[in-house]
Amino acid sequence: MSDGTKIIFGAVLGALYVGTAILQFIWAIFGPLADLEVLLISGDVFSGFVLLVIGAVLLTGARKLSTDTGEGMSFIYVGIFLSVLFGLVALCSLGAGALEATFFAEEGEEVWSVMDVATPLLYLAVIGVSGFLAWGREFLRRFSLA
Repeated sequence: MSDGTKIIFGAVLGALYVGTAILQFIWAIFGPLADLEVLLISGDVFSGFVLLVIGAVLLTGARKLSTDTGEGMSFIYVGIFLSVLFGLVALCSLGAGALEATFFAEEGEEVWSVMDVATPLLYLAVIGVSGFLAWGREFLRRFSLA
C-alpha cells in the first residue's frame, strides 16, 4: 500500500491512543466520569502511560513518514507491533481473570464480568492487528533484513 495510507493509519491510531491515554489520566486525577465508562476507561495510570507511549511512537512515525524521513516507516511498524503486543498481554490478563473466576471463585465473591477487565489496550489492539495483517509481511521482511 502507499505511504499515504500508512501515514493516515499511523496518525489516526496514534491520536486514538494518545486521546485514550489522556482520558485515563483525567480519570486518575479527577475520579470516575460517567461518560467515560462506555469507553472502558479505568483510570489506571500505568495503562495510560503505555497508551501514551504507543500513541507517541505512531504519531512520530506518521510525522516522519509525511516528511519523507527514512525511519518513519520503522516507527509505524514498531507502533503497530507494540499495539498488538500489549493487546495480547491484555487478552492474557482477561483469560487469567476468567480462569480464576471459574475455578477459584469463593463463596460470596462478586461475579466476574468481561466488562470489568476489558481495557482500551484490548480494543485498540484490534485496529493494530488490522494494520499488522495489512503490512505484516513487509514488516517481517524489513525486520529480517535488519
